[in-house]
Amino acid sequence: MKINALLLVVLAFLAGCNPRNPYTRSYVSDRVKRQTEFEMTQQKPAGKFELPPGASLADGITEDEAVTIALWNNEQFQADLAAISFAAADVKDAGIIPNPLLQYLSPNGGIVAQAYMYFYLDQLWQRPHRIAAAKRDAAKVAENMVQRSFTLIRDVQVAYADLSLARIRSKILAESAQIRMQMSYLASSRLRNGDISELEAITARMDSANAIDLLMRVQQDTSVFKYRFNTLLGLPTDTTIHLSKSEPVMNHNVTREELLDIAFSNQPELVASRNAIEAAGHRLGWERSRIAVLTAVLNGQNFAGTPSAEKPIPQTYDLGIRTEIPIFSWNQGRISRAKAEIEQASHNYIALRQRVALTVSEAYARYELAVNSYQLWNKTVIPGLEQAASLSINSYGTGDISYLPVLEANRQLLDAKLKQAEASAELRRSVSQMNYSLGKRILNQQK
Repeated sequence: MKINALLLVVLAFLAGCNPRNPYTRSYVSDRVKRQTEFEMTQQKPAGKFELPPGASLADGITEDEAVTIALWNNEQFQADLAAISFAAADVKDAGIIPNPLLQYLSPNGGIVAQAYMYFYLDQLWQRPHRIAAAKRDAAKVAENMVQRSFTLIRDVQVAYADLSLARIRSKILAESAQIRMQMSYLASSRLRNGDISELEAITARMDSANAIDLLMRVQQDTSVFKYRFNTLLGLPTDTTIHLSKSEPVMNHNVTREELLDIAFSNQPELVASRNAIEAAGHRLGWERSRIAVLTAVLNGQNFAGTPSAEKPIPQTYDLGIRTEIPIFSWNQGRISRAKAEIEQASHNYIALRQRVALTVSEAYARYELAVNSYQLWNKTVIPGLEQAASLSINSYGTGDISYLPVLEANRQLLDAKLKQAEASAELRRSVSQMNYSLGKRILNQQK
């Protein structure tokens, strides 16, 4: 009886003891904040828009504010985070001991009444392997959610750069279309005076028409970029938000080898891949522990009839076991499958490591090109064209040249400013892609 009671106490304790699962939304939030400096909300009601502390839509938003708003309000991202709760439920389920099975046969006539209670003892030594495998799977899910947050951050930063560039292009092209229209009028006047040929006048008119057409297309693109940006932030698509002006910052001098080391240590997909290998190893141990199925049996019985001094009703309580004899089946199939999962997970990790190295190398090359282009337009081309435009205005003021060279100089300056804006946007995109490929924010976007 003492053994039976002890068995019941152990089973009750294990059944009520939930395994600890550290891979929660807080884990993901802490990882994101530590590696990107952005805050995530712990829980958000579906369909309710909430501004993070310190963020405001009234005075315009910075790129960092846009990212934080998206992390709080992007509905698809919040739906993806539900996978963490599913994984937590799997961990809890892995720690549950199956309920004992009760079987009772009532007496009839001279048939003995019998009751059997079955306790699945094999679940006791399988439980640690199940829990370990479930925790590794939960860790993998959590790392995938960290990676998903990095993807959202990159998408918002790219959308911010695209929308900002589209608005700048729309403004510059409006000025450029106005200048080309003036040049077309001047060309028509010079044609009437016989100063230029009809071909030159037609060319000027077509250049003006093309500028107007390009302006209309860019204005349409601006609306599309606004819709995409607002959707990422969880806002109605037609909401108009002012974007704060800022310039990219280039204050990090790191080599490609240093970036690779950072990526191998911080990339969430690599961490998730390592967790997948460990989970497969725990599943192999679990499958090996399932070779023998052992069940404890508690039997109670008494004889039917009327008790008397000469013939009392005997009552017995016996403890036994029921088990499979592993002669034909040693769980070979599941064990082989678990081994194959380990092999597959190992190859996946190596392949992912190679892919991360490729992504970082490509991002680094793109970043270097974007930096050089940005510096070329800002330090060399734009200052030179601004000086040329200023000289043309001075020459026109003294009567040395006509107004046409002034318009041409300003047209070239506006075209260069458009290229400058594109170089700035490309630098922002390259910085965002670099941080995404590293799994850690080491390059700042703005100042």
